[in-house]
Amino acid sequence: MNYYFLIVSLFCLYFTGCNKSSELSQTEQSSASESEIASKDVDIVWGEDGNSVLLKTNWIPGKEYNFRQVTDMKMDLPLAGAEGSKTEMSIDFKIDVQSLDDSSNKKIQLGFDKVKMTMLMAGQNMVYDSEDPDNQSPLLKTTLSSLSDQTYEATFDENNKILSLEGEGEAAGNGLGMGAMSQGDVENMLQQLGDFKFPEAMIDPDTKWQNKQNFKMQQIGEMNMTVDYTYKGPVESDGKKLAKITFSGKAETSGDGLVSFKDSKMTGTMLFDPKLGALLESETKMDMTMSIGGEAGAEMDTATISKYRLISVD
Repeated sequence: MNYYFLIVSLFCLYFTGCNKSSELSQTEQSSASESEIASKDVDIVWGEDGNSVLLKTNWIPGKEYNFRQVTDMKMDLPLAGAEGSKTEMSIDFKIDVQSLDDSSNKKIQLGFDKVKMTMLMAGQNMVYDSEDPDNQSPLLKTTLSSLSDQTYEATFDENNKILSLEGEGEAAGNGLGMGAMSQGDVENMLQQLGDFKFPEAMIDPDTKWQNKQNFKMQQIGEMNMTVDYTYKGPVESDGKKLAKITFSGKAETSGDGLVSFKDSKMTGTMLFDPKLGALLESETKMDMTMSIGGEAGAEMDTATISKYRLISVD
């Protein structure tokens, strides 16, 4: 069960915005042009000086967003031997957005696609590839195989606030309490993709703001995140003018969950497309001391490097 708790802790980090590293292909780009998918609600996103910008998240009805998030995690776990534990995970997921009749609300359907994971611990190298049945270690298959069967539907208001969420996550579990995400996990994930507490007015370079979020999670109990953002200015990437934002922060846990952590430190950079109203890329580094199994459990230093990318908008 120690292996399972490690995987759960990885999922907790992943679905709360601690993103991952294995290099992503630079050739994977949005398949739709900015002019085709620019928000009708935001006619002007860049100021006359070319540096000030209006930042606002916007899910565009009729579009399907395809994301990839990959994560490298290292744990200094005594039971894993001198090299500790190393985990690499890549997951693709898609979000389909539709309008609701006679309403400004939107319906979002989220589903998971490709899942890949490798875990090296105590001399054992376990692998899982959802697209290759011959490359699936039994433990990781037990834990991850049902993830691709899960779908969720959320209703958002015009301000991107979640009004309702329904899904098959817990029903899709394998009967051992593994593999299935709770609706709370998915709500946290959607919140992390769109809730940056952007200032409501146009901002200049070096503008700072703070975002505090609270998450209730199955294995942790309750987690509180505080993130400080700084808008650095515009940058060009793949022919697009994007807003570069740096951030730093920390996370704290409370409650009686199986997983807890302390002394967390998070830093990162993200590129936001103000015309599309979406986060295109982010990279996060996070260090912390994690405990698994309560007071009698194992304590370990953990380092995570994460990358996130919007692959396409169809």
